[in-house]
Amino acid sequence: MGVVKTQAQKIWKGDLLTEHLQDFASGAYTEVEGAITIEEYEGVDLTVLKTLEKCSGNIIISDNKKLESLKGLENLKEVGGSFSILENAELYSYCALQKELISAGIKGVEITKGIIEKIETLDNGYNPSIMSLQNKKCSALKFKELCFSC
Repeated sequence: MGVVKTQAQKIWKGDLLTEHLQDFASGAYTEVEGAITIEEYEGVDLTVLKTLEKCSGNIIISDNKKLESLKGLENLKEVGGSFSILENAELYSYCALQKELISAGIKGVEITKGIIEKIETLDNGYNPSIMSLQNKKCSALKFKELCFSC
């Protein structure tokens, strides 16, 4: 009989802030008991969160001038509060949310809130509606990548 090894759930206790992201990634945490706030992050994606599966509180991703993609959130399955993605001028790809969160529906502690009330996108490079995300329209070309004189 073979031995099956499983990784134990590692829980980050308390709020996860931008300055804690490297510690989160190096500890391979899968859950945050608290809120996640990512502001003024210098990365182009969120691969530091690739092990994240659950957040018991709100998630706020805002004012990140270089963020282009939500890559790294592919394993996120549950958000206990709201999910706000605001003022990320270079953010054009939400495709990482397709794998778990959007396809299964955002689940969380506030079960009475529907998916439309839980996620907000505003003032990003691309601001898809929930319906767009559900219809797999998870990214857009950057305006500067369009060529009108070609």
